[in-house]
Amino acid sequence: MNAPEALPAGKSTLVFDFAYDGGGVGKGGTGRLSVNGSKVAEGRIDRTQPRIFSIDETADVGVDEATPVADSLGEGEQTRFTGKIKKVTVEVK
Repeated sequence: MNAPEALPAGKSTLVFDFAYDGGGVGKGGTGRLSVNGSKVAEGRIDRTQPRIFSIDETADVGVDEATPVADSLGEGEQTRFTGKIKKVTVEVK
């Protein structure tokens, strides 16, 4: 999922909302990305992680040091976010 334009300069609030299809584990859903309250991208995620992650997977913010989020993305330094992330909030409903 790619936004059509770069983030604005200065502080921004990014929200990713995932609407799960339901009906069991590992199903898909729709992901929506908003910047400062405006939807900038939406896409289909065909499947989700059905169980626990392996011991060698990592939980990273700003870079993925292990398995790429998507096959179309590179790894490590190629996808590193070079800005500042002041706060990350995960809300599960």
